Amino acid sequence: MPQVRLTRKEKELLAMLTQNAGRCVSRETLLRTIWQYSEGTRTRTVDVHVQRLRRKLGAAADSLKTIVRQGYCWFPEPETSGGFGA
Repeated sequence: MPQVRLTRKEKELLAMLTQNAGRCVSRETLLRTIWQYSEGTRTRTVDVHVQRLRRKLGAAADSLKTIVRQGYCWFPEPETSGGFGA
């Protein structure tokens, strides 16, 4: 598997999702913890970073699921579960 270059925020996002594998993490939680945005902030920051992260992860991107109106979840696939730790 080739080395993937991630920005600091992409690494933080991936770490948060993989540390909570199998659990949905809300956009609000991600905005508060990674970007330190205040409650109720409306922005597409999370969506843009998730989109970039998916592009960089290649086949492993299938593990990053969008849960409509709830957030994002990391469901590791058996063949992609390694190699993308923070």
